[in-house]
Amino acid sequence: MKNKLIYIFICYILVFSTEVLAHGERAQQAGLRMRTFNWLDFNVTTTKLAVNEELKISGKFVPSVWWPEHMASPEGKAYLNVSSPGPAFIRLNSQVNGVPTIRSQRYKLGETYEYEITLKARMPGRYHIHPILNVKDTGPVIGPGRWVEVTGNQDDFVNTVTSLTGRTIDLESVGFKEFMWLHAFWFIVAVAWIYYWFRKLPVVMPRFKIVQERGDEGGNELITIQDMIVSLGFFVFTLIAITVGYFYAQDQHPITTPLQTSTIEIPTIFELPDPLDIQMIEARYRIPGRSFKVELDITNNSNSTYQLGEFLTANLRFINKDVLSDVEPQDENDLIAKSGLVVEGGPIKPGKTTRIVMYADDALWETYRLTSLIYDPDSRFAAMLFFFDENGERVYYEVGGPMLPVFE
Repeated sequence: MKNKLIYIFICYILVFSTEVLAHGERAQQAGLRMRTFNWLDFNVTTTKLAVNEELKISGKFVPSVWWPEHMASPEGKAYLNVSSPGPAFIRLNSQVNGVPTIRSQRYKLGETYEYEITLKARMPGRYHIHPILNVKDTGPVIGPGRWVEVTGNQDDFVNTVTSLTGRTIDLESVGFKEFMWLHAFWFIVAVAWIYYWFRKLPVVMPRFKIVQERGDEGGNELITIQDMIVSLGFFVFTLIAITVGYFYAQDQHPITTPLQTSTIEIPTIFELPDPLDIQMIEARYRIPGRSFKVELDITNNSNSTYQLGEFLTANLRFINKDVLSDVEPQDENDLIAKSGLVVEGGPIKPGKTTRIVMYADDALWETYRLTSLIYDPDSRFAAMLFFFDENGERVYYEVGGPMLPVFE
């Protein structure tokens, strides 16, 4: 009966399980997604291209000043990359604030960084691609994603580069023949070594029995003069093979560049205006209604009137439709609540301090498992607030702090 139940369970999984296409963003802890990187203005130049065609991923990110203390921050070491299902693209170029990111980077908390990544399509298919920052001792932090469709034939893919010495190299096949010969050679050597010691079967248990019965004397008797000579021959042969291989490689490739391991200091180039002074009063999440409420005291030090138009956290965007009426999702998987932000308190007049209350209400809180934050021993949140003046000019600020759950 037990075996039948196991078989039924396996069949159920095979029949009803769905294809895994994305990267498990929802599986990351809510605090990790909300308090690490704020990803802004994410954009891809196209969502449909053919093999050998290029696309660019661009946007901004702000390392959170509320970065969890128990996690290593990007001020130590981080690396900008792209996450896609398999080798569907090759990366031609990437830069942050105009600096090429071929090495590890450092990022200051609270600063704004603008990135651009150029990709070339390699394999036909439909892929969910994300910018991603790998932080040393913390792991990958995934940014927003977009579905991209690649058409054409992979056999037509071209991946050639010209070296500094003028040599044209096909990166898809360079060194493959040497790779196969090298592995075949050492496989034959390994088989010969194993064959010598196992040519007389059985081997293991009789020799083990002798050692158990006679101790060290029995072990010494098992190694003959012939065994020593053969072992020495294998040792000398291995040293000669390695030496010959080294000089052959030096002859074929006399000019080489070692892998680069240094860390790049990325300069901060954004000098944002600072017309508003924001003080968070409290933040509450009402569990039954999936409603996030934040009270803020905002002082306007400018000559313009500002309104809160967008609230962003963990790649989810909540839009105030009274301010931004033209925001539309890029596809059916774009994480935008078009009318999910309600603001009470009115516009923020010049020279005034205004108490506003914002409500970010949408099922996305539950769908993307951000409500698990209330079970975190350090249940703090962080988010970006986007304000717009009469001319549509945008400024943004990060707010954060403890989030209190409301159960009724």
